[in-house]
Amino acid sequence: MSNSTTAQTLRLLQRENIELKEENERLQGEVLALREYLRGLQALQQDAQAITSAQNLELFLSKLLYTALKAMDAANGSLMLVDYDTDELVFAVVKGTIQSELRGYRIPKTTGVAGWVAIHAEPLLVGHPRSDDRFYSRIDETFGFDTTSLICAPLLGHDKVIGVIEVLNKFSQEAFNEVDLDLLTILAHIAAEVIERIEGGG
Repeated sequence: MSNSTTAQTLRLLQRENIELKEENERLQGEVLALREYLRGLQALQQDAQAITSAQNLELFLSKLLYTALKAMDAANGSLMLVDYDTDELVFAVVKGTIQSELRGYRIPKTTGVAGWVAIHAEPLLVGHPRSDDRFYSRIDETFGFDTTSLICAPLLGHDKVIGVIEVLNKFSQEAFNEVDLDLLTILAHIAAEVIERIEGGG
C-alpha cells in the first residue's frame, strides 16, 4: 500500500471516528433530555393529585406547558380550552414571545391546526405550516409572529374534546418529530384529566 493510500485511509478513519463521536454525543443528549422529561412528568403527576381549586389549576397548567416547551426545546406554546357556548377556542395559558397579546384571545373552533385537532380529536404534526391548508396565518400576521413548525394534541375529556395544547418553533429550528408528538399527547392527557376533575367538582 502506497503512502498516499495509507494517508487517505487514515483520514477516512479519522473522519468516521469524529462522526461517530458526534453521533454518540447527540444520543447522550437525547437520553439526558428524556430522563429530565420523565422526572418532570413524574412531578406533574404528583402535582395533579394535589389540585383542589380552579386557582391551583391555572398554575398547574402553566407548569405543564412549561414542561412541554422544555422537553421539546421550544420557545412558544399555548393551551386552549373549548368554549362550547360560543363554539370558540380560548387561549387560556400562553408562553413565549407574544404571550401577553394571546392570553384570552379567541378563534373559531374550526380554525387552524388547533381547530382541526379539536374537531378530529387527533394529534397533529405540521413541519411546514405555511404550505398546509389547515394553518391559520392570521395570528402570525396580526402579532408579527413567524410559525416555522408546530405540533398540537387534543385534551380528550370523558365525552368530548375540552381543549388542545400546541407547541411551536424549536430553538434549534429543526422540525418536530413523532417522539415530540407522543410526549405532548401524554401531557395533554394529564391536563384533560385534571381539568375534568376540577370542573366536575371532583
